Amino acid sequence: MRLNLPEPITELLAVQATGLPTSPVLAVEGPGGSGKSESLREALEKWRRETPTALVRPSETVDSAKNTVLGVLTAVMIGLSPGIRGYPLKFERTLIAHLAIREDFSKLTATDALNRLKQVLTAHRDPAVLLAFVRSVVRAAGGLAAAIAGPPVSAAAPEVVDQLAEAVVSGLRRWRWWQQIDWAGPVAWFGHQDRGFDFNPLQTLIDLSDWARSERPSLREEADDLLVAALLADLRRARAEAGGDAPAVLVLVDDGDLPAASAFTSSLIRVRGQLAAARTELPPDPLNLVVATTGAVADALTTATGCTGESGWAGPWVRIPAGDLGPDEVRHLAESSRWGNGHLHGPVAHRLTRGHPEGTAIVLAELAKDREPGTDVDALLRRPAPGGTTVERRLLEPFVRGLNARKHVEEPLLEALVTLSAARDRLEAERLLPLLPHPVRHDSPVFTSRTLWSPAGADDGRLHPLARYLGLRALAARDDPATGWTAAFRKLRDRAGDRAGQLHHERLLSGKEGVAEELAGLLPELPPAEWLALLEEVVATPDPRERDLARVRGPKQPSTAADHVVVLLGVLPALDHDPCFTDEHALAELRELAKDSLRRLSKHARERGPFLLRAKSY
Repeated sequence: MRLNLPEPITELLAVQATGLPTSPVLAVEGPGGSGKSESLREALEKWRRETPTALVRPSETVDSAKNTVLGVLTAVMIGLSPGIRGYPLKFERTLIAHLAIREDFSKLTATDALNRLKQVLTAHRDPAVLLAFVRSVVRAAGGLAAAIAGPPVSAAAPEVVDQLAEAVVSGLRRWRWWQQIDWAGPVAWFGHQDRGFDFNPLQTLIDLSDWARSERPSLREEADDLLVAALLADLRRARAEAGGDAPAVLVLVDDGDLPAASAFTSSLIRVRGQLAAARTELPPDPLNLVVATTGAVADALTTATGCTGESGWAGPWVRIPAGDLGPDEVRHLAESSRWGNGHLHGPVAHRLTRGHPEGTAIVLAELAKDREPGTDVDALLRRPAPGGTTVERRLLEPFVRGLNARKHVEEPLLEALVTLSAARDRLEAERLLPLLPHPVRHDSPVFTSRTLWSPAGADDGRLHPLARYLGLRALAARDDPATGWTAAFRKLRDRAGDRAGQLHHERLLSGKEGVAEELAGLLPELPPAEWLALLEEVVATPDPRERDLARVRGPKQPSTAADHVVVLLGVLPALDHDPCFTDEHALAELRELAKDSLRRLSKHARERGPFLLRAKSY
């Protein structure tokens, strides 16, 4: 079922009412094309009028390339600044940190650095000077301002930039436009940082500027943590000043696996831990963070916190899987559009995509081009698509984009995914490592992605069915004998550690007859349930090369047990696993063949009942 994000966000916003000091980070986890971004946009539209809400896309911020939180922090400030009626948000400490980081004190003496900082702070007490500075910050941020449904700020019209900058500055004015802004309290915060410190606040700001420029990761991390702590202090103060039942703040971060977004998320959890350890009895910080991830953030949070994200709302973060669409949901999508034959297209689309959201949308759009029912799915997949590609390539690309934090389709990863589609599971996939293109290794995301392999995180996880089927088709079409179909399945067969694997790979490598002879010989030896389970594993992968229905049917007049096993080795993969077989007449014929062969094989088995029961399922 597709992710219903408003439900967990409602729970997230209610967490502090249960007495917990902070709400956990919500990690929305799914492969490329799973609808995470669309879910965040829907959440923005739902919550923006009820609570201050910002949608941040780090891929659209300048600072993403620098692996710092500053770009994310700026986009958060811009997105939240408009607030909601009766709940203005002020970012005094965050702006002071921006002013300090803008200055390079590294070439100044200690005295000159202090004097320079004082000059900067004094000059920016003037609202007009501060507004000009904030305009430059807004233009440079490049992030999407979530308070307006518009383009990246860096591409926005001047009046939009002015609107956003004015929203940031307006809350800082005490009474009138010309009144000077008072930085005293916010500057003093950098001395104690809500942790009981007794630092020189001006020297801390100079240090912050130096740390932000440092090449040392530990110092960059110090800068990140101080920036996030300043943001939390600003949000805490704004909520306290609003009084009453002021709502919490909601920040939605798309592309959460980008370095800047990941650093922001990790820093938030660290800072919350530091504040809790200080025992200063602060009111809860009102920030609620939702991060979209293909798995990298979840792995980082698991390592950093020792929490797997599955321990409920009391933990530092919670994992929310972005699942696939169910058959009824896909059918509803098909029927609710203006496309004809929606009731027929829904089942066809789900059989192919297994509910993958982006893939489902693409396939339904292609099916809508056919005026008559009975689309040839194999031909549909080969159709040309925009960009000089094909529909099947377009369907495969989202899975590859999900392996790259910047959402690029890297050809080595795509070629690796095609090769790995031959494997039944992740452990078996590692045996194909010698066939993969440089620089793909065992620690590449095509192996390590939590969401590409299902169930997430399992050692023996399996590829998403759509990704695997498309990969098998591409592998069958590959013309390089060193990495093609035969090379992949030969390597898997030769290194198979179990009988099912060996027979599975042999069927796809050399054909059905030899495998059928071995399975037929096992009929009187194995318990029926064990033999049928073995058969299930052997036929679990469709052969995209086998498009001719006559070859799928097998012998016209099967007379031996081996003949009937040949029938099953052709019919069952097509019937149960190949989405290109959609014609109801053909499927009905295949079901009859499966039933007949199972009944006849029951006479050769140690017990007939399980075979007859299985035949009834068709």
